[in-house]
Amino acid sequence: MIYSEYTDAVAREIEDLSAALAAGPLSDPVPTCSDWAVADLAVHVGEFCGFWSHVLCEGTGRPKTPFTDPPRGDALAGWAAELGVHLVAELEATPSETEVWTWLDADKSAGFVGRRCAHELAVHRYDAQSARGTCSPIAPRLAADGIAEILDALLSLRDRTGQGSGQSMHLHGTDAREEAEWVITFHADRVDARQGHAKADLALRGSVSDLELLLYGRPTLGEVEHLGDESVLELWYREFAF
Repeated sequence: MIYSEYTDAVAREIEDLSAALAAGPLSDPVPTCSDWAVADLAVHVGEFCGFWSHVLCEGTGRPKTPFTDPPRGDALAGWAAELGVHLVAELEATPSETEVWTWLDADKSAGFVGRRCAHELAVHRYDAQSARGTCSPIAPRLAADGIAEILDALLSLRDRTGQGSGQSMHLHGTDAREEAEWVITFHADRVDARQGHAKADLALRGSVSDLELLLYGRPTLGEVEHLGDESVLELWYREFAF
């Protein structure tokens, strides 16, 4: 995916996420986020958008966008939505190659921010919709890139558990136009991941949206076929948390 696609995805996910936040009581539980109500999700999303908006502003030298503390009561959903609009505007105003702060040493660009925001907000849009009983899948192209981001960026953030001993997991996306297969191998000191097809201890086969949701520990909308050793998926959840 290219930067403009990430920006478009952020705009789309913010719109749908904001609609879900405003569609019912903020006290409703979020089934996909243990112990969170919609209000907690709104605070998290608003702070996420405000933070990355300011990161982009610092990179470009543009005036920082408004970023107030979260309000109490029903105004919370509107506050989160407004911060999302600011994030879209800053992404649109910032060239992808602009140097900015990120937590990934290998990529200090606005392009990283666009990608990270698109995937974070897609998953949290799904979370918000789960509270309203109206979940829709992540778009296939975005979901396939979301899996790639997990494997080539997010997975490196956590120290290894030391429980890997060569176990392997194969992901097979059934609905992406581009190649959508990955092989993940767990070692004591690292987790290796690559695109491609190979026999593995556990194979997971389903839509790329459902595969991404499964990796994030969310319930899927469709069936994901599991073939092999289920303990490998439990190992994944011990090795990856974000």
